[in-house]
Amino acid sequence: MLQRILVPVNFTTASARALAVTRDYHPQATVRLLYVVNPSDIASATANPAINPTHARDERNKAEQEAFARLERWKRDDEEMAVAVGSAAETISEHAKQWEADLIAMGTRSRTGLQQFLHGSATEWLVRHADQPILVVHDVELAEDQKRHLPPLEQTG
Repeated sequence: MLQRILVPVNFTTASARALAVTRDYHPQATVRLLYVVNPSDIASATANPAINPTHARDERNKAEQEAFARLERWKRDDEEMAVAVGSAAETISEHAKQWEADLIAMGTRSRTGLQQFLHGSATEWLVRHADQPILVVHDVELAEDQKRHLPPLEQTG
């Protein structure tokens, strides 16, 4: 029986669907939502060489707090949440090991050709290298009874 399921989220429809499927298939499991902050996002905010290291730390704290606020809107009362900074695939793998996850459940969008070559895929890397089994949920329409498990999706644009 799966007891600890890590669900990395990036606030896309695909990750929302992975969370919904996890909630539907494994209602008794402890679920932890994980958001990984990309270090280049913090670095771009502090790219000016005149900016001191304290500003970089402030930018990291700001990015982490924003991520926690977004995760709070997605999680249910009995779920856990975490934020980490690093390369998505390696950070997810390391977090899953440290937390002793039984499964990693991830959403994925279909990328092909040049798009896949340029952007890579954390999901693909984890399928090949993670120590835990990976549940991959494609960005497809969910069954009606699974939709009740979706987190509130944010409006863009």
